[in-house]
Order: sequence, then structure tokens, then C-alpha cells
Amino acid sequence: MKEREIAVRGFINEKFGSTYGKGLFHRAIYNGSVELRDPYTKYLIDLFEYGRWDRTASTPEQLAWSKKLIQSEIDKAPEALVSWIQHYDPITKSKNPVDGVCVYLPMSQELFISINDPQHAVSDEWTLQSRNCLKTGSNKPVFIATNVDLNQQLSAS
Repeated sequence: MKEREIAVRGFINEKFGSTYGKGLFHRAIYNGSVELRDPYTKYLIDLFEYGRWDRTASTPEQLAWSKKLIQSEIDKAPEALVSWIQHYDPITKSKNPVDGVCVYLPMSQELFISINDPQHAVSDEWTLQSRNCLKTGSNKPVFIATNVDLNQQLSAS
């Protein structure tokens, strides 16, 4: 069976360190998008330092992911950045959490993502090699991880 095509784009979080309430700070280092093809589905990620991410685990699925990552010693990788996964509906602009996790290791440029979202017919995981983008700036990703030729435009066309 052919692996489902995926493209993950990571952007610098321009709001990192700024406040959004008394004692509340934007802590995600990177924000990102995850796009799947056939059928087109989009997810969002917010990559946090491992310790900050781990403290947000609350659902049974999230606690299970936390335990899995500790067993695989991701917590010992000092540069590990981790995110929960949110499904994004471009029509309603709504975001809904789904079972899954994204782990990004900037030093080795490895990215692992697992999404279990039966509502949108997605139950898969990928291990990808990311590449830093040459042109950076506002609304331009700093890294991309994919298993498809992006010249073919991964979109809902």
C-alpha cells in the first residue's frame, strides 16, 4: 500500500514570549501546518519544549502518548519539540483536537507524526526528514518535512 502523502511546514511563532493574559505567555517555539492528500485534510501543530508540552497532557490518549515518549526517551533529547494535533476546518476555521502527536528534533532534523482521526479517515504515522528553508520571513516556513514532491502542489485542487 502506498504511503499517504504529507507535508509538514514549521513557522517561527512570532508571538513567542509575548503575553495574552496575566501570567500567560505564548510558549510554542514553532507553529505549523500538516497537510494530507487523497482526500485533502489539514491539521495544525504548536511545537513546545518537551517539558512544557508534557505538563499539558490531560486526556487518556494524551497521557498514553506522554508515557510512550518517556519510554522512547524523547524526554532525554534536550532539543525535542513536541505538539498535540488539531484538525483544522478551513471553511469554519474551527480547530478540534485529535489523538496524535508530532515530535521534531531540530538537531537531526527528524520529524515523527502520528494522527489517529477516524472522523476524517486518518490513522497513520510518518517519520520524515525535514529540510530548512532557504528563504525565510513573514509567512514563510523555516522547515519543511514531506514525502512528496512539493512542486506538484499539495493542496485541495
